[in-house]
Amino acid sequence: MTTKDYLRQVQLRDERLKLEREKLERLRAAVEYRSPAFEGGGCRSLDRSEIIDRLADREYRYEQMAAEYIAFYDEVNERIGQIGDSVLSEVLERRYLLYQKWEDIAAAMNYTVRHITRLHGEALKKMSLNVHI
Repeated sequence: MTTKDYLRQVQLRDERLKLEREKLERLRAAVEYRSPAFEGGGCRSLDRSEIIDRLADREYRYEQMAAEYIAFYDEVNERIGQIGDSVLSEVLERRYLLYQKWEDIAAAMNYTVRHITRLHGEALKKMSLNVHI
């Protein structure tokens, strides 16, 4: 895995967590609404306590995913900080932790996009030398 692939995992995990949250919210809404899908609709009917237990299991799995995401986010943030250059760290933080576009990073840091991409390359090299991934 390259340094860039490692850093991209933050956003990929974030997107997966958001998808799971949307699915969980949809299930909660369906249970509260008592949709036909939960009333039998061709498959064996579940009683209310069984539905609540299944929903609680899904909520627990979601909370586990959220905890893993936060731990990974913190790990990446710490590793970015270990490169020892605040400008290079900021480029990586904005790109991989805040998911900003090159143009937005350049504007926020008062550099050209070309300079930001050059700094990004430097930061990736420095990070791969200083941090074993």
